[in-house]
Amino acid sequence: LVVIFPYAIYEIWKFIRPALYKREQRNVRGAFIFGTMLFFLGCAVGYCVVFPLTFRFLTQYQVSGAIANTISLNSYMTNFITIVFVMGLVFEIPILAWLLSVIGVLKKAFLKEYRKIAVVALLALAALITPSGDPFTLSIVFLPLFLLYEVSILVVKE
Repeated sequence: LVVIFPYAIYEIWKFIRPALYKREQRNVRGAFIFGTMLFFLGCAVGYCVVFPLTFRFLTQYQVSGAIANTISLNSYMTNFITIVFVMGLVFEIPILAWLLSVIGVLKKAFLKEYRKIAVVALLALAALITPSGDPFTLSIVFLPLFLLYEVSILVVKE
């Protein structure tokens, strides 16, 4: 899915483009380009940051000395693909926020008003994503999520 993502976006664009006005075409084209860049940035964060931390924790974690950790190629690849793809999707949050603001569901004032609650929710999400309990790993996962929230505030219309 990660490899064919740009081609799939291009095919979707070719399909919906004839039905859009020129102004709508500009907005949708910009959203597709920005969304593709965010997706690949999220995949890069998942690949370079989140997956190594997760894998290191899972290889060092041991229930007891009598039970050995066994990592199969299937479990390794499943974890790798899941983490990279989910991080790519998580980085699409600003595009989703922009889309919700365009259709009138989400307002910038709402995001600003509930920023403190969002920080707590993002910390909880980062704690769920990170398998270890150390603050360093938690902050490494939390910071991109918080920055995505702030970017969402910037892209949402008044």
